Amino acid sequence: MKLSIIYLTRRCPRHCFYCAIRDGKAVGKELNVFEWQKAFEILKELGIDFNLILGNEPWLLGWDLPHIVNHTGIPYALYTSGLSTLFNMYNTRFFSRDGITNLSIGVDYPILESIADQKDDSHKKAMDAWTALKYTRERYPNVETHATITVHKLNYQHLPILIKQLQETKVNININFIQWNNGGGFDFFPSFKSMNQLMFSENDYPKLRIILDEVLQNTEFIQNPQMLLLSFPEMLGMKWHCQGNPYGGPTIDSDGFLRVCGYRKGKYTSKFSIFDLPSKTEAWQQAVYTDAMECPGCSWSCPWMFHFWEEHDAEQGKQVFINHNTKN
Repeated sequence: MKLSIIYLTRRCPRHCFYCAIRDGKAVGKELNVFEWQKAFEILKELGIDFNLILGNEPWLLGWDLPHIVNHTGIPYALYTSGLSTLFNMYNTRFFSRDGITNLSIGVDYPILESIADQKDDSHKKAMDAWTALKYTRERYPNVETHATITVHKLNYQHLPILIKQLQETKVNININFIQWNNGGGFDFFPSFKSMNQLMFSENDYPKLRIILDEVLQNTEFIQNPQMLLLSFPEMLGMKWHCQGNPYGGPTIDSDGFLRVCGYRKGKYTSKFSIFDLPSKTEAWQQAVYTDAMECPGCSWSCPWMFHFWEEHDAEQGKQVFINHNTKN
């Protein structure tokens, strides 16, 4: 099994407080549609089974987007921030004419009157996401819907009702936990100090365990329930490690240069471009290994799931990623 991670653009209209990788400030000129099509052809040549297209807001590419993501027929998840203006502008053509088959959005909060006046951008994103997910389920049932939850200290108590609402809407679910720029190499995240109000302490562990045990009573539509059984140091302390192979395939930044993974740029991997492959595959793999082994660890569900299924059932793992669920 081989997965790729792709940042089609660094531009993003959101300002989620646990994200530091946006606005295109860290890269140069972004690839155009023809360059992206060539990059996707290279991914197909490399034998990639699944493309995880993370961002930052791919829908900002407008009418070019389907010509990129559908170019080679590799199954994908296509993340969006769910901004209502973009969704309203493009959803009809994307889903009914252009053949975009997936809507993936971060959803950190349920629909609850008691938190309706919350002001942070991740709550606003969640409310936009609910509108988009429900509309898509009703109008375009053949489009697969997928929600990623980032669990942190301010929202974990809402996790059971959030998951129940997503299950009732028949939306597939992936669960991640808040992480930070541990050791300085995670350009995806702000520092621990800047997100202190979101971070768990050991005093929170007993209550969180109760919440997770409640979630595990019904795992329908949850893509990674096995991960909820990890120890808290691995899950919350970023102590799990990919051992030098994040997920088998390349991570492409919006300028075409490669990253060690979605969370880290890497010292050696970033010297390679997607257009160096496949001719320099062996050297690129060695660079990824070297950079990854310098990482202190993470708890990102994507590489964790890749390794879990590689160990237990790689063919089933392909279906988990392609269908975004634990069942075929």
